Order: sequence, then structure tokens, then C-alpha cells
Amino acid sequence: MRFLVPPLLLIALATGCTTPPEIKQALFAKDQAYVENERLMSEYRELVRNINERHQTWYRFIQTRLKLDLAVQWATTDPKVPQVADDQLAQDDGDLLGPDIVAFINKVRLQGLPERKGPNGQPVFRAGTKTMNAFLQELTDLIALVEEKVEKDSGQAASTDMTVFDKYQTNVEALRRMNGMIKHYLDIDVTLDPGQVRSLAESVNTLRP
Repeated sequence: MRFLVPPLLLIALATGCTTPPEIKQALFAKDQAYVENERLMSEYRELVRNINERHQTWYRFIQTRLKLDLAVQWATTDPKVPQVADDQLAQDDGDLLGPDIVAFINKVRLQGLPERKGPNGQPVFRAGTKTMNAFLQELTDLIALVEEKVEKDSGQAASTDMTVFDKYQTNVEALRRMNGMIKHYLDIDVTLDPGQVRSLAESVNTLRP
């Protein structure tokens, strides 16, 4: 919506008569309201930013636990899930982990674990060949790889759009400048010619919605 200068103020500017105290008081009250609105919006913006940061922290924590648990499960066991076909499970989990982690799992997968193919018949998790000791020696690298993927994914996750707060602040600052101009003219009781009044009104009406 657009912010408009009240017609009464434009009339007062144009006539040049002595400004009633009530109008000046109303302008002062409006300026104070702008200050308070700007303060409240700034606090709300900070709150949204903090919530967004907390959300990102929890997202990274949950995704790290999920992917690490899944990677260890495929590296050390032959997972089965009721009502999910073996090939579909392998494909879904492989897609979730990503090609780099899957390749690492195939490098450290324990001996005796069978090959698991996807629905297209191509191997996703290869037959295991490593011992538990060999796997444990690689565990730190697996954790680092999972954390790297989660960090990359979290950077691509959509964050809250804060531009609405910037636009609001720009509009409030413009309104305060307009209010200050009007108070200045009314304080010295100057008469504005119609062109000046029209210019002021047009300036206000071009505020961004």
C-alpha cells in the first residue's frame, strides 16, 4: 500500500494561515509513532534473524546425525526396511548420502556384506572387503565428509527473506523526512505555491509499497 499525506496538511501548507496547535501536535505524535514503529520493526527483524540462525543450527545438527548414522549403517550392516524394496532402499539412501559419501562407504564397507543394487540394476553399495579395524581407522574421515556435505547443503537451504524489513525501514525514513519538512513549513507559517504542494504530494506517493 502507498503512504499518503493527509489532505488537511496539504491544505494547511497551501493556505499559509496560522497553523492550529492541534495540527502541530498531531505531526509531532505522528513522528513519534514513526520512531516507535521503526524500533519495533528493528527488534522484530533481530528476532527473525535469531530464529533463522537457530533453525540453521538445528538443521545442520539433525542432518549430520542422520547422514552419519545412515553411512555407518551401510558401511557395517546390510539394511532392510519393511515394505520397502531392497533396490529402492539402496537407491533412496544412496541419493540422500550423495555420491562422495557412497564412494567412501564402498571403500570401507565390511567384508561379508553383499552388493546392493538400485532399481536400474546398477550397484549402489558394493560388496564389502574391509575389517572392522580398517573401518574404525577411516571413521574420522567419514565424519568430516558428512559434515562437509551438510555444511554445503545448509548453505543452499533457503533462508528467511529479510528484504521486507529493509523496504519498511526505507519507507519509514522517507515518511519521517516528509513529516519533518511539513513541520518545518508549518512552524514558520509559510505559504507554498500549488507547484510545491503538488511536488510534495507526488514525492510521498512514490514511496515503494
